[in-house]
Amino acid sequence: MQTLRVLAVLFLVGLGIVAYALWGRSGREASTASAAPARSIPIELLTQMQPVKDIELEYHQPDLPPGPGHELFATQCVICHSPRYVLNQPIFPRKTWATEVHKMAKAYGAPITPDQEPLLVDYLVSWHGKEDAPAAPTQNTK
Repeated sequence: MQTLRVLAVLFLVGLGIVAYALWGRSGREASTASAAPARSIPIELLTQMQPVKDIELEYHQPDLPPGPGHELFATQCVICHSPRYVLNQPIFPRKTWATEVHKMAKAYGAPITPDQEPLLVDYLVSWHGKEDAPAAPTQNTK
């Protein structure tokens, strides 16, 4: 008996969905037929050249600490990312900064020559880095 009730309810719901779909479809078709046609824009108006507006923005020198390599960093590294990008990094040791600078030059095409890399690394270590930990002494067990 319970199954029969469930089937009857499902049948009525299905019948309601079909009736709504048919009624709704005919209502939508009738409303679009009476709508005013869209106004067309002449192609001449679309292809006219409009004057370009100039906008001048103030230039703010990035807040970088002074030191050897400052100008190189400000001109070569800030081309692609802001100085804040460096501050978002952990305090890297010298070896990691050297790897990062080399990767920027080789993998990403940063305009840095191989002889400029050590100068940039020195600047980054002085600003947001630390010296490498001393190597552990090797022990000869002969």
